[in-house]
Amino acid sequence: MARTKIMIALLLICSWRVWAARPLDTDDAGTVERGKTEAALSFEYCQYRPDGSCQVPGVAVKHGLTDMLDIGLGFSHSTDRDAEGNTLGWGVSPLEVGLKFALLKGKEVWPDISISAGFETGSPEYGMNLILSREHGPWGVHYNLGYDASGEAMVNGSMRTSMAAVYAFSDRVRICGELGGEIMDDGSEVLGNSGLIGGSVTIGPVDWDLGFRIYDQRGPQTTITTGITAGF
Repeated sequence: MARTKIMIALLLICSWRVWAARPLDTDDAGTVERGKTEAALSFEYCQYRPDGSCQVPGVAVKHGLTDMLDIGLGFSHSTDRDAEGNTLGWGVSPLEVGLKFALLKGKEVWPDISISAGFETGSPEYGMNLILSREHGPWGVHYNLGYDASGEAMVNGSMRTSMAAVYAFSDRVRICGELGGEIMDDGSEVLGNSGLIGGSVTIGPVDWDLGFRIYDQRGPQTTITTGITAGF
């Protein structure tokens, strides 16, 4: 039962990540340009508490419908193993579908502001997210405030918030960090808190990223995530 709860928490953390710039979970307010497509391949290795592990490869694709609106699709495959390496469970996640709309961008005084919404096929659950981004020189700061609804009457949803900072050493090299948490919408329970440090490097036509995430006692011990992203 404890392992199941941890896996559910990990899936909640990974939900609605179709839009976020890897390796962050925190989204930025930018949208994909009209007619352009962005694709990402990812892999995550999660170390459970107190033992066992999970491996999660994933795919996400975003496409710019207009200058202010993009659509995203994504799915993943997870394999759950015990401390001896025996497979306890595996399966493909439902398809995630999401839209992001830019409300305000390119203003000197105000931050860029976007809203996003997403759902998993075959599930009544859905999520919404408010995104604020501000860039100054080599720094970028992003804040998210989201709500995940159960889609069922008399069943509580959850609220999540996160903040991330990105520093660009050059056009090719970036480092980043974030802090985030999630609670039940009635405040009755903290579902989890986590932090990440990582970065990305542009190599030819792709960006390669690497991130290391740690959790509080409610979640897994650690997660290592890596992936490549390309636009065309």
